Amino acid sequence: MSDLLPSPADLCVAAARLPRLPAPPTDLTGPLAVGLSGGADSVFALAALWADEAVRPRLRAWHFDHRVRGAASAGDAAFCAALCAALGVPFTGGVRAATGPATEAELRAERDDFFRAQRAAQAVRLLVTAHHVDDQVETMLMRLAHGAGPVGLAAPRVRQAFRDGHVRWRPLLAAGLRKADLQAALRAAGLPWREDATNATDVAQRNRVRAWLAAGADAALGAGYAQGFARAARIQDELAEALLAWGAQLGAQVDAEGRLPVRNLRGTPAALRRLLLDDYLRGQGIPEASAESLAPLLEAIAAGTAARASVAGEILHVRDGWLVVERAAPALGAELRPLRTGVASGGLVVAPVDVDEALWARLARGEVTPEREAYLRAPAGDLHWRGRLAGDRYRPLGAPGSAKVSDLLINRKIPAGWREALPVVLAGEEILWVPGLPPADSHRLTGPGKGAVRLTWDASRLGSILPS
Repeated sequence: MSDLLPSPADLCVAAARLPRLPAPPTDLTGPLAVGLSGGADSVFALAALWADEAVRPRLRAWHFDHRVRGAASAGDAAFCAALCAALGVPFTGGVRAATGPATEAELRAERDDFFRAQRAAQAVRLLVTAHHVDDQVETMLMRLAHGAGPVGLAAPRVRQAFRDGHVRWRPLLAAGLRKADLQAALRAAGLPWREDATNATDVAQRNRVRAWLAAGADAALGAGYAQGFARAARIQDELAEALLAWGAQLGAQVDAEGRLPVRNLRGTPAALRRLLLDDYLRGQGIPEASAESLAPLLEAIAAGTAARASVAGEILHVRDGWLVVERAAPALGAELRPLRTGVASGGLVVAPVDVDEALWARLARGEVTPEREAYLRAPAGDLHWRGRLAGDRYRPLGAPGSAKVSDLLINRKIPAGWREALPVVLAGEEILWVPGLPPADSHRLTGPGKGAVRLTWDASRLGSILPS
């Protein structure tokens, strides 16, 4: 099918012909962003959500140009921008700094950085991704082959909450749609999309699994096999949620220092211990590990003894009732790095905001804690950040005078091993904020109004240093 867009009027008529998707989660209001690649999946998701008049005013579209396919990548970006312009959906594009081939993990990390910056800049908590049932089948097969448990086999989920407060919602999964369903609906409506030629190659494991399924899965497993996989994923998700809730009742939840208390897991069923370890590893950014590498840790948790093991290149140990990843805090150094609006740098994002009455009430009540977020009167100069230096001091919000940053971090009980990993935000030579500490009193807000900035910091990049 041609990827030439019809006129804006015809495009809107075509979008209105698409089947309706389930309504978004009712507990998340405000803007709703769609990750838009230009392929059939994301085009369907955007257009079908646009067709819902209640959702349409909330829609935003974000496209990240990975720059791995030369002119074709640029064509994807132009197509997405034109599609959004025709539908009247606000569009934001990002571009990878490098060009050419990269690993899937590298591309995903850069795309996630772009999404993170846009969530902060546009105050978006709900991000739509266009995963469908075939994606779920492929993911389950690949993870089964690597011995994954319920946490891994449930992915991708219809709704997935993240530690930074945002939620990813997958309405195509909720609707039980397969790739063929999406393409047929787009053709019937007269809506074009872009094809990524790399999806037909056998370089990526997912592509090989997809081709293998297409060659005979219906004949071998029956025409409804994909829905069976989807049901199995839901069951795994329910099982994982039940075990995680049981673990929480036993106190097995990650603390402020990124440690998992395991002393109460002694003598519990192996399935519970294995799932909690799997969930902990994923939260620490450690990929699926071999059973051999995990065995010493699981045995130590069960027996209440100590152990140390290498897992996917990381060192973990069980000691004194805690499971911990041994990581040296990265030293950020004295180099000044610019902090630009809407661009993530060192996990930091700055965004202009208007402080309305509701936000001011939250700030006045102390409901916005400084671990990952701070609001200030916008400084006159440019913002930069660097690592902490000896002698750094400033006056925190509400304090009678200035104090050394090192003393403030100690008083706040920030773990000693992580203090050097906290960025210091400055305007000129004046310190405005250090994550985990209050913002500077010199730029305090005095009430509702315009001309404020919101600073956010993504601690998960550094191993869940501070509380969620």
